[in-house]
Amino acid sequence: MEYATSLKTKGRSSRFNHKVYAGKNMTDSRTDVAYSAFTKTMPELKRLSENANEAATRLRAIDTILFDILDWEKEDVEPERYCRAEGYADYVCIAEGQPLLVIEAKRIGKTFALETDTLENRPYSFGFIASESKEAADALQQAIGYAATLGAHYVAITNGRQWLLTLTYVDGKALLDRLVYIFESFDAIKERFRLFCQCFSKSHLTRHEIHGALLDILLKPAPSKASARIPGHPQPAERNIFQNELSYVLDYVWQVMSQDEGSSDFVNNCYVSPENHKDTIALVKELIAKRTAEDAILTQHDIKSIDNLPQQLAHLPTEKPFVILGQVGRGKTSFLKYLRHVAASELLTGFIQLDVNFIDRPDDSSQIPTYVYDEIERQLLELYKIDIREDRFVRGVLHFELKRLKNTPRGKAICENTERYKEYELDEIDKILEDRHAYLTRVFHHLKKGRNCSVAIFVDNLDRRETEIQEQAFLRASAMARDWASLTFVCLRPETFHRSREGGVLDAIAPTAFTVAHPDLALVLKRRFAYAKSIASGERLTSGTVDGYNPNIRVKLPDVAALLGSCEFAARRRHGIIPVLEAVSNGNIRRMLDFARSVLCSGHLDTKKILGIIQTDGNYTIPDFEGVKALLYGEYKHYYGIESPFINLFDVIHAQQAEHFLALCVLHFLSRNSEDGPSRGFTARSDLTSYLSGVGFSLQACEQVLQRLGAKQLITPEILSADEVRDRRRFRLTSLGAFHLHYLCRVFQYLDAMTLDTPIIKQEVRACMADTTSIHERVSRTKEFLTYLDNALDDINDDAFTTFWRERSSEARDEISEVETRIGPA
Repeated sequence: MEYATSLKTKGRSSRFNHKVYAGKNMTDSRTDVAYSAFTKTMPELKRLSENANEAATRLRAIDTILFDILDWEKEDVEPERYCRAEGYADYVCIAEGQPLLVIEAKRIGKTFALETDTLENRPYSFGFIASESKEAADALQQAIGYAATLGAHYVAITNGRQWLLTLTYVDGKALLDRLVYIFESFDAIKERFRLFCQCFSKSHLTRHEIHGALLDILLKPAPSKASARIPGHPQPAERNIFQNELSYVLDYVWQVMSQDEGSSDFVNNCYVSPENHKDTIALVKELIAKRTAEDAILTQHDIKSIDNLPQQLAHLPTEKPFVILGQVGRGKTSFLKYLRHVAASELLTGFIQLDVNFIDRPDDSSQIPTYVYDEIERQLLELYKIDIREDRFVRGVLHFELKRLKNTPRGKAICENTERYKEYELDEIDKILEDRHAYLTRVFHHLKKGRNCSVAIFVDNLDRRETEIQEQAFLRASAMARDWASLTFVCLRPETFHRSREGGVLDAIAPTAFTVAHPDLALVLKRRFAYAKSIASGERLTSGTVDGYNPNIRVKLPDVAALLGSCEFAARRRHGIIPVLEAVSNGNIRRMLDFARSVLCSGHLDTKKILGIIQTDGNYTIPDFEGVKALLYGEYKHYYGIESPFINLFDVIHAQQAEHFLALCVLHFLSRNSEDGPSRGFTARSDLTSYLSGVGFSLQACEQVLQRLGAKQLITPEILSADEVRDRRRFRLTSLGAFHLHYLCRVFQYLDAMTLDTPIIKQEVRACMADTTSIHERVSRTKEFLTYLDNALDDINDDAFTTFWRERSSEARDEISEVETRIGPA
């Protein structure tokens, strides 16, 4: 289905487009070629008679698929190999000098014919095969004997039309429980062709891509969650009028502050410079001064061509981009603003400063040149009143070229005819203007000479785009720096930079690069809260306005100023919600500020109570548990995992109690590797999956939980080379992951929310997980849930983890006891 459906949706059912399909859906272009060959051969294969004997089947079907369609060479396959007492193996496929796959061939007729018409895209148990076809089960058992004798890793049987593959040996698993991939017909092979290649092609089998799936165990799916029984889940949280008004005004103030972010006043008051930036800023200042000095030299000469500089300028080095590395939200944009508005503002006074913002444009890499040149042309006109298309300006820029034009043979021939010469001149001008990059090269050298200025270009938010756009935009920026002799700053993600450099994309460029470290996050929050408070209190006049907001919001501004003042006070001392915001942000400043805004505007925060305390006591620190609740529930009445920054650590996909601890086991295992050690806290994926398999988890569940933890940023992969495969990946715990592991899993608010979102395996416990608004019933429900989890710990084969959970469980019970004390008896 994966292949055929994709082809139909692209409208190319009659002719396979290898280039498009390979780029989007396949990791190996050889699979594309094989698919094309199979579809062409399929009509002939289907014409094979069911009465064909084994020899005909092998010659006309099996050999065709192995040698003409898949990537096996005939010298890689040994036919009729003797296997001592077992007999002769029909095909022994060799890789790296060792038997890899043994295939037992049967005739295409009735030797084994699975009765099921269409199977799913997953492995089935050997017991299922035995129930469907005794002939198939006997043939597979015979082939396993051959493979075991030869030491082959995989074993298969085929009658040419149907292909089955399994592992020769699986430790601790009975034969009937062994998993087998089944391709029941030529149509099934076509529909699941990529999987077929993973099972039978040499290149895929040597990478053991299907090994893990065949080791897995067939388990029952988990029961539904209690939240599935809640009508309309997820329901929006209820808000009172006071909360609505206050959150409305808070949101307004926050948006006004966001509009101020480009101003020097905002940068001066809000930017927090990490310690390691001092040397970087000194280096950038040096580069700016150097660029200014070199431009002063350039203005003394007529630059006729960037590729043919005067001899006096030959010693000047080629300008290269200054690359600012950092993950999304780490402060790269803030660093550029601080550089321009504060640290190097005086040095940049004589520069034409242009911004190319890639936050949402262009749509794909092919549009990058047009987008970049359009932006530069627009900003020159709007910010500097320079119309590079205006006739007089164009003729000034092209003065040397137009002067030469008169001395060309054609120019001399028609110079007496004024009209013809004007037409000839305009044609030549249009030709030059068509090459926008070359024309802008002339423009900037003309401006440097005529206006005694330099050029700085800031390529921002490129790190938010996909790798292809990042790479192509960087190459374009490099050409701009080189040809326009401009200072060019480019923001990239570290993994893009390192992969591109290893892949050779950056070899000839060798840019100056520096990594942005995240600043003191609590200080960032303090300054933002202080700035927002000054807006709300009227201390700071701002030009920012937000469309669509009620002009009468000023009635609530004093309340907002008071709340923001308390937040600033807490940030100054790192109290209450502040450490929580730091932990869940993973060092992403933008994410942290979004969380802060979400907490303050949340319907789960009792702002009326908070303002009452502020008026009485002068201050209020939002405690961590209130912040956790606001982030946990967001805009909803119940926990909704898709939108919450927190995951359900106890979620399961199989009806296996131990799986409740799978996510925690991953986090706990990763936490054992210190960031101060030689591995920098990273653990190999293979070591992690081996540990999890040893504890007793299925590989399918392991794969699912790693994806879930990675998607929610509780774990992060190490930067990979372009040619590294998935199984070599290494993972490290993030601050958000550590927050889940050491804090969140023992907090009443969190455990209470998870009771409705966790599939409960035991029926008698499941009945207790009912939705309720009563705090006493919620406490009772959470205690029952905690006991259920403690009992599930018996199935975990890891002493270190069981000790860890018992400590967390004890801490959770202590907190529940405190809650019970506060609320009193029912």
